[in-house]
Amino acid sequence: MNLKRLLLLLTVIPLLVLPLGGCWNSRELNELAIVNGIGMDLLPETDEYKVTFQLVNPSSTSTSASPGSGKPAVVVVSATDKTMFGALRRASKNVTRQLFFAHTQLIVLGESLARSGINDVFDIFERSHELRLNSAILVARDSDAASVMRLLTAVESIPSTGLVKKTQNTSRVWGENRTISVFDVINGITGEGDVTINAVKIKGSVEEGMKSSNLEQSETPTKMIMNGLGVFRQGKLLYWMKDSEARGTQWLLDKMEETVINIDAPKRKDSIAVNILYSRTTVKTTVENGLPVFHVTIAEEGSVNETDSYVDLSRREEIVKLEKELAMRTEEEVKQAFRRGQELESDIFNFGNELKRKNPQAWAQLDGNWGRIFAQGRLDLHVEAYIRSTGMSLKPYIPEGK
Repeated sequence: MNLKRLLLLLTVIPLLVLPLGGCWNSRELNELAIVNGIGMDLLPETDEYKVTFQLVNPSSTSTSASPGSGKPAVVVVSATDKTMFGALRRASKNVTRQLFFAHTQLIVLGESLARSGINDVFDIFERSHELRLNSAILVARDSDAASVMRLLTAVESIPSTGLVKKTQNTSRVWGENRTISVFDVINGITGEGDVTINAVKIKGSVEEGMKSSNLEQSETPTKMIMNGLGVFRQGKLLYWMKDSEARGTQWLLDKMEETVINIDAPKRKDSIAVNILYSRTTVKTTVENGLPVFHVTIAEEGSVNETDSYVDLSRREEIVKLEKELAMRTEEEVKQAFRRGQELESDIFNFGNELKRKNPQAWAQLDGNWGRIFAQGRLDLHVEAYIRSTGMSLKPYIPEGK
């Protein structure tokens, strides 16, 4: 009996002790520098990566810090190396704490790096257990990523957080952008098509934007704005899409959440604002005579939010006219984006991946470069637009003829 108890103890004790080793690699919070944003640039003169880290300043964000302390909410440090990981480690020369990447919200690519190619940049993200694949990603237009990381922003004290929220907000209500993560970019690079990445542009002086005095005015002289989409072909930045081209791209990708389209009234151009509240895009790709045909159907619904001319919305025939005009405007923007993609021989609309996934036999018939074949394809587009609401009024408060 004693022998059985001894064997039981020898079995149970190691099992009880084993979980106690779970904290062997623990790190105290006051020993970590939390990285909220990362900027990546390429230095052409040395062919090295310059990595810029935006660190949360704990002395400024703590509850004990007074509002007038004057300390910035973030601290920015940079390091250069031939590899991204080497730059991450070299940054230890500039900080007193170990960099902690589990809370990184934003990755910004400089334009020089984007034009030289980003295919090899994200290898570290797939290998590292700390770097997040769901971090939002932006490309700096007409500037480097380090400048974006250095700017202070109004409303949001941590600039990287503000940029992420700005991306989410404009994609939700305006429709020229969408939230794009590192994971999305990797899928786009390794897929059969190409990829687009949200662009951010600096308006004003970078030197002034780094100072706290930039935030001491009701309208900041230096600011960062969302500026369309960067088109990447085979991992290299090729073209900037803005306005209707960017919005048409979102429609083709079935990423449109909400937007506003101005349509014509009988006697005045662009005088009726329709808020698109629902949009659904379905795509079917077939192969005819050796070339792809892209059958795209867009169903959208909206509400009339403003009329700057007299329109009697109580009449069904007037609503039908507005729906036709709305469908035509949507078609124009979608076709404009599609033509641009074909001119660039860049399938940024995910057509190739859909064809390969749903019809591998047809995909196997297409020999050669998909970008060239995509540029020869045909778009079969159908838009169904519906106006579901006219707001709180059927007629403008200004009578006809006044």
